[in-house]
Amino acid sequence: MKINRAALSAALSVLLTLCGGGAMAQQSNFQLSPAPIPYPYFEPGRADYKLTGSYFTISADQLSFRGGGLNVIGRKAFSEAAALDGQIGFLAMNGEMPGFALPFLYSGSVWTPVIDGKGKLTGFSLPLSMNLEIQPANGHAGSLIFFGGPNVAISSLLIQTPYHAVAGVTPAAKTLFEARATTGLMGLQGGVQAAVNLGPFKIAPFAVMVAERGTVTFTFHNGYRGTDTLVKDSVVDIEPFTLTSFGADIIFMPWNLSLGTLWQQAAAKKSQDGYKTFLMQLSWHFRSS
Repeated sequence: MKINRAALSAALSVLLTLCGGGAMAQQSNFQLSPAPIPYPYFEPGRADYKLTGSYFTISADQLSFRGGGLNVIGRKAFSEAAALDGQIGFLAMNGEMPGFALPFLYSGSVWTPVIDGKGKLTGFSLPLSMNLEIQPANGHAGSLIFFGGPNVAISSLLIQTPYHAVAGVTPAAKTLFEARATTGLMGLQGGVQAAVNLGPFKIAPFAVMVAERGTVTFTFHNGYRGTDTLVKDSVVDIEPFTLTSFGADIIFMPWNLSLGTLWQQAAAKKSQDGYKTFLMQLSWHFRSS
């Protein structure tokens, strides 16, 4: 059974980047979405906060994922020109995909897996980041902020597949095959956000670049005791990579709310390799002196 790698890659991308940047970090992609800083401007001695809730779905041939998360960003301004922010988030997802299992050795024989149903995927991500913010302009018409700092993300994906093993004509009892990928990423992010006031709305376009590297640890459990696996647990390095995201935050100032949505449909050369992504985010901005 063929696995739709494009959609699975999209699910991994969402899990690793959604909370961390407040936007799906697709290369050269534009969306209406909250920016990765609390508010488009700051004032000395004031603390700004942003609470963002997210919901997303990813669908494709043989694959279906959905999930949501919560992201909190806080900022303290030290002067008209400088501030420091920090954020923490949590994202969870689940879904179905074609099941898979790996062969193993037992009593000198190779046991072959027979898949009994779809695989169940669950996952979570915990992102952390900090930014130094520099504000060269802030006035009645609008504002401009440059920001940058370190980021860290810890994520885990677990795929459970119902199956049984067979050696020749001898079947084993049904069990679950578990494959887990635990990812640690760290790197730097930087960007710029501008803002223009239009009546009760604040329009705040932004651009963000993220550079990261890390590792993925793969572990496998076949559900049987006393067996020898043919595929060992392993740790794989993630080579350094960069992601660029462009977006715009539209804030309704009387309620201090912003709503972000993204509908994305991607197609490859073969129709079964395409996938659809829907994302909705609602942010509440609030502050204290």
